[in-house]
Amino acid sequence: MTDSSRDTAGQQPKQSDLLPLLCLWIGFLSFSFCHAPIPGVNEPHYLTKSLHAWDDTWAAGDFFLESSNAHLVFYRTVGALTLVTSFATSALIGRILAYGLLALAWQQLCKQLANDRWSGCLSGAVFLLMASIGNFSGEWLIGGVEAKVFSYGFVFWGIASLLRGGFWQAGLMLGAGVAMHPLVGLWSVIAMTMAGVWSLVGDTRRQGIAVALAAGRNFASQRAMILAMVLFAGTAAWGIFPALMSVLSADSKLAFQANYIQVFYRLPHHLDPMKFKTSAYVGYAILGGVAWLLNSLVQDQSKKDWPLRFLSRTIVCSGIIAATGVLIGRGPRPPVEMPYYEFRMNLLKFYPFRLFDVALPVLVSIQLSILFSERRLLSVLLPTRSRSIIVAACFGAALFLNAGRGSIDRMTDIQRADWSKLCAWVKENTPRDSLILTPKESRSFKWFAERAEYVAFKDCPQDAAGIVEWNNRLKFLKKWGEENWNGTSYSAIVTNQLHEATGITHLVSNRWGPFDAPVVYENDTYRVYQIDELRQ
Repeated sequence: MTDSSRDTAGQQPKQSDLLPLLCLWIGFLSFSFCHAPIPGVNEPHYLTKSLHAWDDTWAAGDFFLESSNAHLVFYRTVGALTLVTSFATSALIGRILAYGLLALAWQQLCKQLANDRWSGCLSGAVFLLMASIGNFSGEWLIGGVEAKVFSYGFVFWGIASLLRGGFWQAGLMLGAGVAMHPLVGLWSVIAMTMAGVWSLVGDTRRQGIAVALAAGRNFASQRAMILAMVLFAGTAAWGIFPALMSVLSADSKLAFQANYIQVFYRLPHHLDPMKFKTSAYVGYAILGGVAWLLNSLVQDQSKKDWPLRFLSRTIVCSGIIAATGVLIGRGPRPPVEMPYYEFRMNLLKFYPFRLFDVALPVLVSIQLSILFSERRLLSVLLPTRSRSIIVAACFGAALFLNAGRGSIDRMTDIQRADWSKLCAWVKENTPRDSLILTPKESRSFKWFAERAEYVAFKDCPQDAAGIVEWNNRLKFLKKWGEENWNGTSYSAIVTNQLHEATGITHLVSNRWGPFDAPVVYENDTYRVYQIDELRQ
């Protein structure tokens, strides 16, 4: 490919770009299905919430489904698939769309930085391999379909648009990223803003104020800047307002309880840096050193190379945000022994680590693709055929290391078969308004059985009132179970009292019990008790 043809390809899409884009798309999808067979770990969470958002008579009485809709844009767009097709088909189509968007945005970003149409495939394969080895705070990018996948896709597209001077496109795409997932989108914009200030200050010191201002005028007109900000604000508002309603919907006492439950009980593996593994800190420190070394190899400090400097600074700023989160969360445990722990807890709930968790491996993978791109001298040492072999090897290793790791359950084949039979029976043989008490591992009950659950450990709401109620229901069940056990079973009297106190109509049990109530279904693993017709 000649230089002139490359320049033309950088201005408008060419048919020659379709093959690497298709390869990247297939690679992301294949990893998705290998890592997280349908349903993935969060797909029942998102897609059942989506269907209920459109049809509130579906699984009516499930308090998680009836809690606030923090990701309303996802439910109203991608989630509309659940109205016309099954959950499994909705997940399949959703993944095709999500990873198509991500592949397109990834390809644009890599080509903008490396000026090599195959750089996206190389960096994508390297990223998948690194994602297979581990992460910092449990954040992932390639798995099932959910709001954050679309958000990252829009963010990458926005960065690529910004780097080529398309301000209004950048504003629109970054706004869409915030709308889809406010935390992912806003942290990305904050890190980019920090990098922009850094670049302005750094360029001003090196080149003088006049040069910096001239560069700013050449980069975009005031009209383009204003249009970009208007598009960003108008698009982002669709996601920010529902999220704010979830965050600000409770008084201070309720908010305090909800924050403590969320940060230190339900999601400490994402939010409490004291719970992160030592290997995660060491691994990301090493990866940061690799990024610094690669940065010195791929940057030439020329004006033409400023896009890579901006991206690198954005990732460094995401690291500063994560490091700040670590400092906020460091301290003695239990958390109440930390000075100002309530204030620090309120900050940790906003996931300060999630952007850096994804961004650092993305940077390293892109740096490597630039280092061996066609316009770099090292490409002579690594011809096209060798690069293809490396891409295939990284991709194959990623698939091998990740097979089933994002699965929704940890069941044996027998348990999974019994679970499917149970859910099918419930769907066919219980009234639509039933309220079911399910075992703790029931992450996919609503997906398969299509009935409301009294409480599910996985399905924790995102508003303060919902989080506290979720915790209260779990505590109530634990206390009820301890206080009403007679040594051999739960009597009909206390079981009926459970129905009257909660509205539960059926109990699904694999270990809990037995209950003095009719067993209406049973297989080798599970029993279903009907408790709404018991008489004292």
